Parts: sequence; structure tokens; C-alpha cells
Amino acid sequence: MPEPTIYPFYGVGPTDNGVFIIADLVSGKAALVDPTMQSHSLFDFIQRRQLKLEYIFNTHGHSDHIFNNAYIRENTGAKLVIHPDDVPLFARLAHSSYGARATPSPEPDEYFQDGSTIMVGTIEVRVLHTPGHTPGSTCLYVDGGVFTGDTLFQNSIGRFEGQGGSGRSLITSVKNKIFSLPDHTVIYPGHGPPTTVGEEKQYNPFFLPGAELFLGLSI
Repeated sequence: MPEPTIYPFYGVGPTDNGVFIIADLVSGKAALVDPTMQSHSLFDFIQRRQLKLEYIFNTHGHSDHIFNNAYIRENTGAKLVIHPDDVPLFARLAHSSYGARATPSPEPDEYFQDGSTIMVGTIEVRVLHTPGHTPGSTCLYVDGGVFTGDTLFQNSIGRFEGQGGSGRSLITSVKNKIFSLPDHTVIYPGHGPPTTVGEEKQYNPFFLPGAELFLGLSI
């Protein structure tokens, strides 16, 4: 089975998001992960590469990760996919305070299910439900890489004090789902630079001995 081609775009928009394209260059089919603000140019990139965008994947429902759902879907016809537990967050997009007018996100065409696989051409995308940052936070694993949204960053984790967040769930999600992946797996986070599973297992301060007590968690 061919390896996926991953096109990363870092520091996109006012909140410095990571936006990613997963492409199968054999079939020309692709998926876009988390279309944030000011990500319109990715549509041009997709056209220049003559890719057929089949999916828009939202790792979670926060406004900076779904901002351009409507634009990308309208211009490509791609199917929108998110975990059902985060669909209620779509309503917050209308109240986004990023200095740009947001078009309401369309309703999802499909929903992530933990452990399921979505095919992007011949590329297998494995769904890992990782609640904690939000109830429906989801990481997406392809051969050699995992897209973690705001669940796990380089030397950090996502916030969990917001509505629906849970520090206990987040730590458990990372340990059980992400840290079970091969150490060489590249982590593509929703903010900040890429890292690897092995590096985060060894150096991320939130997973060092005693960190759970520091966070006020008992797991």
C-alpha cells in the first residue's frame, strides 16, 4: 500500500494553526485537516496539484479549526467529517472573535467513529477518539504520522478547563491512543512544530513522573 503524501502548512491565520493535506498521489485523491482562518489559499494549492479533495476532517469543533469549512466544502464538494460529540460547537462559530466574518459551518456528511478507517484513495486513515480538550476531539493516524489537533503539542497538551474539557480524559487519551503508536510516528499538531511520539513520551513534561499530581489529577 502506498505511503501518504503529507503537505503541512504551519502558522496559518491569526492563531498560528497547523493545516494539513493528506494526499494519495496514485489516485489524486486528498483530505484537508482543520481549515482555519486565512486558509483559502489551500484551495488554490489543491487545484495546482490537480488533487480531488474528498474529505474535510475536523479534529475538533473549536472555531479556529472549522472556520473555513463552508468555503472549502462549497468550492470542492468534499465531505465534512467530525466526531458527533463536537457538532454542538459549530454554533459558536457565529460568535468567533478573530476579526473575520465567519460563514456557518455546514452540517457533517459523516461522523468519526473510534477505531474505524476512512479511505482517502488507497490511503488508510485510522480514527482515534481522544476526548479531553473537547468531548469529540479526534486524532487521525496514517502510516508514519498522526494529526493531533489540540490534544497533543510539542512538549505540551491542549487546554482542558473549557466547557466539556477534562484533564483526566486528555491524559488518558494521549497515553492509551497516541503513545501506543510507534515511536517514529510524526505528530502533526494543531499549533506549533511537528514532533514525534518517541520524543513526547520521553520529554513532554505533562507525562513525566508526578505530572498528574501537579495537574491536580488522579488517574
